[in-house]
Amino acid sequence: MERGDFEHRAVVEQIMSHAVRVSIVQETACATCVAAQLCNSSEKKQKTMDIVCDTSQYRVGQEVTVVGSLGLGLKATLLAYVVPLFIMMTVLIGVNFMTGSESVAAVACLFTLTIYCGGLYLFRDKLQRTFQFRIVKN
Repeated sequence: MERGDFEHRAVVEQIMSHAVRVSIVQETACATCVAAQLCNSSEKKQKTMDIVCDTSQYRVGQEVTVVGSLGLGLKATLLAYVVPLFIMMTVLIGVNFMTGSESVAAVACLFTLTIYCGGLYLFRDKLQRTFQFRIVKN
């Protein structure tokens, strides 16, 4: 693992011709606490990911480690939260300044965010190639 990477333990669920589907169990920090069942604050989420790799090395049920770059997490946060917030605030302030109507500004803001989400959807293949994870045998 390189510096700036993060890793998650996973289990191979399915082997496809070009990718391996793995299941990752994400737990909150208190999920491993002894008193977690008493306070009901523990939370577990199971997520599946398809990782493009040489599938001949893996078998169903095998424990593996999924490795990703911290920079990818920051880039995803930028695309998911920072850019839409910047767009939303710019359109909201600009349209409100030009029209003087908060309701028109709000509608324009929602319309702009819809266009942004549509753009992300159109470029999903390129984004999928950008956000690649590696799989490592344990």
